[in-house]
Amino acid sequence: MIRTKQQGLHQSLLTAVEANTETIVSAVKKVEWMDPLLFYAAGKQLGCTERFYWSDTSQRVILAGVGSAFTIANSSQKRFQDARAVWNKLLRHMIVHRPDYEFGTGPLLFGGFAFDPLKQRTELWNTFSDTVLWLPSFMLTLKDGEAWLTVNQLVAKDDDAEALHEKLLETEQLLMQYSKRPLAEQAVSFLRQHEIEPEEWMKSIKSVQEEMEQGKVQKVVLAREMQLTADAEVDSASVLQALRIGQPDCYIFSIDYKGLCFLGATPERLIQKENNVFTSMCLAGSIGRGKTPEEDKKNGEELLYDEKNLAEHGYVVNMIRGVMDELCEEVSIPYKPGLMKTKHLLHLHTPVKGKGTCDLLKMVEELHPTPALGGTPRDEALQLIRDHELLDRGFYGAPIGWIDYEGNGEFAVGLRSGLLKGTNVSLFAGCGIVEDSKPESEYEETKMKFKPMLTALGGNTT
Repeated sequence: MIRTKQQGLHQSLLTAVEANTETIVSAVKKVEWMDPLLFYAAGKQLGCTERFYWSDTSQRVILAGVGSAFTIANSSQKRFQDARAVWNKLLRHMIVHRPDYEFGTGPLLFGGFAFDPLKQRTELWNTFSDTVLWLPSFMLTLKDGEAWLTVNQLVAKDDDAEALHEKLLETEQLLMQYSKRPLAEQAVSFLRQHEIEPEEWMKSIKSVQEEMEQGKVQKVVLAREMQLTADAEVDSASVLQALRIGQPDCYIFSIDYKGLCFLGATPERLIQKENNVFTSMCLAGSIGRGKTPEEDKKNGEELLYDEKNLAEHGYVVNMIRGVMDELCEEVSIPYKPGLMKTKHLLHLHTPVKGKGTCDLLKMVEELHPTPALGGTPRDEALQLIRDHELLDRGFYGAPIGWIDYEGNGEFAVGLRSGLLKGTNVSLFAGCGIVEDSKPESEYEETKMKFKPMLTALGGNTT
């Protein structure tokens, strides 16, 4: 990799053309503040089939990407290792022109991984491979109130540097122009809202509990689907706008890829790496919010002392502690969980911090899926999900996020989410099943977990 402060985009393109191999050129510059969601929306006006949006829980880092300079899209049981190998190879032939490094700026891959590559795929996720990560052609980063624009271009030895430079500048100008336009108002009505086989889903809980009685598994997470049909195409930018207003304490994300858009508002971080500091969380065990402050406090106290939820939470803590102890040199985990509050739910929450030099994608590979999304023991729980779950999860419950050229980045878990395809929407929600779980109560919990997306879409939340 070549890092430079002197070479501009034009000179970097010239240097790349003279190389004997395909080279990524990346140029970073500060720009005036603009709304990343409008930048994201501008990508659709330019006809881009790859877009993404990402905002962390504190809005410290917000990313919006348009177009693809390079895409990793494949299906393999070694998907994390394969992605890491391709990214490292790409980094060897990269010219990065930028001022000083800032977390969340510069060339990075954004996307995610399927929940389970061994689960039989369906038409629902037909354009998503087990791995979908891409380097955006243009990316806007807001961090701590400042804005950066990153431009990425794959250059071959026979390319015309002048033509590439002219085209990039022209596209950038259009993006800046379109990013000043307000979001178009969306007036969508839903003609149909249908839960997929809820009775069969509750029966699957009983089937899994029969396996638990034999001592093979302690916890299994089962998810289900709700389908909606609108009278017009659902615009992801409008849904994101509603999510960031209605769920400000969550990760807001969108992977808009070749006609399918997976988006949502998830409260759960999987792992963040910034320099040599890893930050994760244990999030398992939920209860609905109270209608009054007094009821809310009562619900929180009930959750903090509920044996079933504490047991679920303990599985997650033990698993994440084990991974972090193995891959980090120092690990810090509180002895007892606290509460995380979202708009509709209270969650048991334990923060985790570690220090080490482990590769971020290696950490993602070892952590996914935690017992909060799969179960425990992991392999046995995943097999039961394959056998009994009435759903192709695709990227639901899976790692969604980014990794940059310095090895830093962040992945969240794709929860409270939905898949948009034209006028069709699929929503996903799940909950942890243990031996004394009651199917009707778990069903009601999933209904609460549908609410964030239903509210953002304007669907029926009753």
